[in-house]
Amino acid sequence: MTNQDTQTVLQPELINQLDHKILYLGQLQTAISTNQVPLVYELLDSKKYNEQIRQRAHADSNQELASLVADIQQDIAHFLAPELLAYLTANFDFLRFEQDDENPILYRVYLGDWWHHRQLGVLNVLTITIDYDQKVVTELTQTAQLANGDSLNAAHIQEVNQIIMGLEAFLADDTKRRLELQVLEDQINALQANKSGLFGRNDKATRESLEKKRELLLATQKRVPEVEKKLAVQQEELLTLEKEDALRQLELQAILSQFETVPAFTTALANSYVAYLTQFSKD
Repeated sequence: MTNQDTQTVLQPELINQLDHKILYLGQLQTAISTNQVPLVYELLDSKKYNEQIRQRAHADSNQELASLVADIQQDIAHFLAPELLAYLTANFDFLRFEQDDENPILYRVYLGDWWHHRQLGVLNVLTITIDYDQKVVTELTQTAQLANGDSLNAAHIQEVNQIIMGLEAFLADDTKRRLELQVLEDQINALQANKSGLFGRNDKATRESLEKKRELLLATQKRVPEVEKKLAVQQEELLTLEKEDALRQLELQAILSQFETVPAFTTALANSYVAYLTQFSKD
């Protein structure tokens, strides 16, 4: 078989493959130009669309065709994002979305609009999936199960408060120690000034005992700066623990204002792909 014969045999298959690619790109172009959002998502991942929207099990993948637009995914995401975010904000009004600076396809999802709001996860605009921070979800679930007035950090807060009380008590005794030092200094000076000793006799043992007490008090006094630093650290930790509990309560209140439970909320959010795309057929 000559080279020309080989080319003749392969030509129909090659043309067929090219036709498929051209058809795919044409469909995607039309879907975008006519704002057919569900069709865009179907063309990006037909397997997922057919299985979740059309309920067709074991649907074929079009990943090879979808790879044709891999280099313009960010532009497609820019086209899809406004309507998707408007839908999510309307249905989860306590969530806030911020585009990732390094990857425009992704949006950071935050709970609430208050100061120091926490990140719940990351939204992928092209797949309408959220990669959750499981630590945050677990904490919220556990907080919802606590009795009124209780918190996740309650035991830790109690421990820190006990430490703070001990450190504050040590520092509160500073005035007492200073007075004791002054008394000891006076007694030692009196012994040194009176060679015959306290009460008229030379009492070396008394002087040594007083000096040991003074050394002990001075050593204790030297710890004051260290204790003050430890107190500041513990107070900062206490503030952090209390803020964490307060934030979780705010987050939980926001969630429960719309959903019965935290799992009901995360399930609804995870179902956004189906809920968002099926709503177009209802319009």
